[in-house]
Amino acid sequence: MKRLGTVLSFGAVCLCTGIAEGGQVSDTVDSFNGYTLETPVSSYASLNLLKHYSTDFVQNVSVYEIPGEVLTLEVVPIKTVRYRFADGLLESVQLTYAGRENRDRLLGWVEAHYGKLPSQERRVIAQVMWHGEKMMIMLNYNRSYDQGTLWFISPRLHKEMNRLTGATSD
Repeated sequence: MKRLGTVLSFGAVCLCTGIAEGGQVSDTVDSFNGYTLETPVSSYASLNLLKHYSTDFVQNVSVYEIPGEVLTLEVVPIKTVRYRFADGLLESVQLTYAGRENRDRLLGWVEAHYGKLPSQERRVIAQVMWHGEKMMIMLNYNRSYDQGTLWFISPRLHKEMNRLTGATSD
């Protein structure tokens, strides 16, 4: 019980002081697979609209895909690729995958391309993150469904979209 209290106290200190958890992405990196975060949707003619909605703070949220897109990272077949735009600017790229072993392969791929995680973070299975000024990367895995998501996110636009709930990772 004392250990739990210590862990919770440390977590609160990290949140209050803004200590970044996870790995670090170079502050100059802002793209994935040829898609640059915060670029206008008009720059990507091959995208097809899947859905459109609004939030309290972003009036125009659009989710796109490229029909028939096939993507493989580190031998991991990506099930779906979605591109989300906030007020016409690329806010995030979302990749979905299946399998725990693929989560581990993607972890290695992200570390090779964007930066290593601290060793204690590598053991966390549910979710790991890399932070940079222009891009945040989030890799998560759900054991119950045996699938996960790899996100490439604009921190500025993501924060704007989630302003109401505070669901950002500063």
